[in-house]
Amino acid sequence: MSSSSSFLEYAHITLSKQCWYMDHLLPEHLIRVTWCLILMCIYALIELNYLPGKQWKIRRDLHASSKEIAYYIKSSLLNMLKWHISPLILYEILLHRPNLHIYEAPTWWTLLWKSVGYTIIFDILTHLFHHLTHIHPRVVSFFHRAHAKHHASCGRYVYPWNGFYSSAFESFAGLIFFLGAMIPLQMDPVTRLVSILYIHFVATNIHSGYDFPWMFHNWSRIGRFVWHGSVGHYYHHQFGRKNMSTFWTFLDRLSGTYYDCESHLPTHPNEFIYQRQKMMRKLE
Repeated sequence: MSSSSSFLEYAHITLSKQCWYMDHLLPEHLIRVTWCLILMCIYALIELNYLPGKQWKIRRDLHASSKEIAYYIKSSLLNMLKWHISPLILYEILLHRPNLHIYEAPTWWTLLWKSVGYTIIFDILTHLFHHLTHIHPRVVSFFHRAHAKHHASCGRYVYPWNGFYSSAFESFAGLIFFLGAMIPLQMDPVTRLVSILYIHFVATNIHSGYDFPWMFHNWSRIGRFVWHGSVGHYYHHQFGRKNMSTFWTFLDRLSGTYYDCESHLPTHPNEFIYQRQKMMRKLE
């Protein structure tokens, strides 16, 4: 047995022995909320120039103060506690039963395809939700009021903390999508935890407002073709009814809502798009 496979088996056995984790839904989601808070704080430190990376910001003319950042991180955290954690506490008290299922240790291939599959199923659910809630401006206002209020206050820019700053209904729908996307995949505990951490990592990156060279959409032409990334989601915030999927581009291409930033001129003179800047330098 290879050392990498034995590591997965060790992680599986260790996690399976933790009754406090295996027999309840709540610990997994408290880890998720803590992970989101850590990621938001890292981007806050970049925004406030305590960490390097400000040169990769998509709109360098827009700035968030420490007071604004603290307010929205606090509001996002309270949102997740109210509409993600509170319903799970009620579920634990009223309906939940200990998990008696015996899982097999995952392989690296299982870990990979189920983590990717999780983002695809989640994308299908959120894409349909976006279409339904963008039927009419009044419907958008009802479902996305808190999200839209924050967008208006920051010039429709995308920040990592506004991905979790939303109305009660929108937040609760997010919880249903996170849980519902797991059901068809029948994940073991290790794969489920890794998938949850992964999807929130990429969701925070997509909402970051930064276009780092290491992000997946900047790896290659294939990456840019299949993955929205932070740039694609930035244009969703600019235009509303464009790039309505969170991660993958294929549903937007099929439904006619895809916005290709490379074939359009910048929407603002201060926009910085890494791939566009690279192409411009080649032409000089």
